[in-house]
Amino acid sequence: MDLVCQRMLNQGFLKVERYHNLCQKQVKAQLPRRESERRNHSLARHADILAAVETRLSLLNMTFMKYVDSNLCCFIPGKVIDEIYRVLRYVNSTRAPQRAHEVLQELRDISSMAMEYFDEKIVPILKRKMPGSDVSGRLIGTAPVPGPSAALTTMQLFSKQNPSRQEVTKLQQQVKANGTGLTALKREISELRIKVQEQQKQLQDQDQKLLEQTQIIGEQNARLAELERKLREVMESTVGNSSGSGSNEQSPRKRRKAVESTDCPRKSKRLRNRK
Repeated sequence: MDLVCQRMLNQGFLKVERYHNLCQKQVKAQLPRRESERRNHSLARHADILAAVETRLSLLNMTFMKYVDSNLCCFIPGKVIDEIYRVLRYVNSTRAPQRAHEVLQELRDISSMAMEYFDEKIVPILKRKMPGSDVSGRLIGTAPVPGPSAALTTMQLFSKQNPSRQEVTKLQQQVKANGTGLTALKREISELRIKVQEQQKQLQDQDQKLLEQTQIIGEQNARLAELERKLREVMESTVGNSSGSGSNEQSPRKRRKAVESTDCPRKSKRLRNRK
């Protein structure tokens, strides 16, 4: 029964990897080749979620599959497989999914807890069962884990004539502590890389929004300039019409004055003739 369950878990992880690869190929086939056009595409969030799932699968593969291939254990966290399937089905069935960090929150939490527990509690036991390992659990021929106790290696300890059990136990504890610290450090580095990628994606989205806002502001400025030009033309035309009407009103007055000036000499001649 245990062997059947182990086989199902191992096959489940391999199947979810293949299913993810199929989903990623389908999305990439529909995306444009240019990076600038991909940001505004309707499948941009689908691609981001699938890329984050790919990173999480890589971390799980590095953590578990080394011991699974050696037949020392199976892929233990079956709930992680179920959560990956849920995310992939959500991506395939939703046209406008949420952001990647919202969709993958549960997957990151349970996968991180599974990897931490596996490294801290199960890996030390499995290392002792691995063929070609010494009493400390380290593979023969591999370099010791760097750390404060790197100077005190297993070979140096066994070079003594009568090593005590206490010294061997102390060395095993030191190697175990160094290995656990190194594994935790690698996991933190991987998680930091994922966070940096997410931050870069958010910055790209912000830059794209800023560019769109700049374009909208430019269009608004052009419309305002056009409206100001039309308003200026209307004002100039109204001023021209008012000046033309004023000149037309003054022209009859000038004519009257000209007629009166011409009539004045005639009147003066008539007065002289009467005298």
